[in-house]
Amino acid sequence: MSDHAFNAICSFENAREIMDVGDIFPRIQIGRIGGIDGWGLELTSEIDENDLLCYEPFIFTIGERPTVRCCYYFNILKNDGSSAHPDDGSIYLSSLYGIPGVQLSTDDWMDEENGYLKNGTIRIEYGFQIEGILSPNNIWTFNFHDRLFDCQEKMNMVYFYTSSEYQDFKVFHCHKQLLTYHSTYFDSDSIGNRMIELTNENLGSFEIFLQISHGVKVKIDDSTATEILDSARKYGLSNVIQLVDQALDSEMTISKAIEFGLNRRLAQLLREVKTLNGLTEELKKMDLDAMSGEMMKKSVMFFLELDD
Repeated sequence: MSDHAFNAICSFENAREIMDVGDIFPRIQIGRIGGIDGWGLELTSEIDENDLLCYEPFIFTIGERPTVRCCYYFNILKNDGSSAHPDDGSIYLSSLYGIPGVQLSTDDWMDEENGYLKNGTIRIEYGFQIEGILSPNNIWTFNFHDRLFDCQEKMNMVYFYTSSEYQDFKVFHCHKQLLTYHSTYFDSDSIGNRMIELTNENLGSFEIFLQISHGVKVKIDDSTATEILDSARKYGLSNVIQLVDQALDSEMTISKAIEFGLNRRLAQLLREVKTLNGLTEELKKMDLDAMSGEMMKKSVMFFLELDD
């Protein structure tokens, strides 16, 4: 069996009867992959350049989806258990296409010497995995919806999961090495996969946080920045704080720096204030009781300097 996140052996029954009349095989459901519903495996038919009726295994989804980067595996299992025409690779799959396997004529499929039929059934082994998803902004993002290639063998994963009765069960699958590189929160010396329960996190913002922690430059706005920064501080990922700071650079004000808890940016912005009135107006926009002690000290220090 392949090491892809989704793999199975699928049986297409009554193959001789269906191929004799050029009929359609029932579609075998795979399910939700990469957060995208409706994936399945079929034996599809077409007429080749020699005017022969042919069938080939085909993975695709009937629903709308973005362009994805994926890897795949096909294998025809013969009636003695051996393999025929194994095929694997990776591909950028646009929204209009699926992934075909080897194409064989009906004569080849049904030839008893080839051994593709077992009790009238064709058995296809497949493996499939989505590694990246192209966002509406044309930015490649990671697929945290599914486990990674060969992760069960290497045991190198961090799983963030929800178990609240108020939320649907959800798991984010992340590579341990990428997270331990930036934070000591994730112990790189620990053996096996690690499970971390999510409590009150907004799952949409948390997925954006994971994308940023893996170096993806996604669009950030004020509505998600606070939740992303809260997760970054909780898990000790200073690289995320820096990237959020950079993403909000053109819109950053003193009041926003205080709201988001960006201490270094606050110090930079305070140095740019030229008048006492300017600083006073910015501080009026804030709930001073909610300011951290460090931010209050910085603001008071610059306030006193301008007052001299």
